[in-house]
Amino acid sequence: YQSTKKGSDTPLAKKSSTTSTPVHADGTLFVKVSEPNDESLTTKRTLTVKGTTNPDNIIVVSSNLQDIEAKPNQDGNFSLSIDIDAGANEIVTRAIAPDGSTAQDIKTVTYSTEEF
Repeated sequence: YQSTKKGSDTPLAKKSSTTSTPVHADGTLFVKVSEPNDESLTTKRTLTVKGTTNPDNIIVVSSNLQDIEAKPNQDGNFSLSIDIDAGANEIVTRAIAPDGSTAQDIKTVTYSTEEF
């Protein structure tokens, strides 16, 4: 069978992929969470979130229970404590640049008092 439709001569635009943690050495927006590890298990209701970003950014960390805002130090390091709920918690760490652009890092942490 021959097709009677003529194909388009214009190539399809290639979609660029983005990651949840854009890290750029040239000083552009990024956020990288070093603690907690993704899919970790904890027996503590309060979780410490540590990481790095640009020093001018504002950090917002969100859990199932609350949102916490922080400012990184002059080196871009941040550390803050956030309460988590029983069971699986999605910890979303967002870096908000002065121009309004954002980057995020998402970790899943499970809180359980069960002994394994």
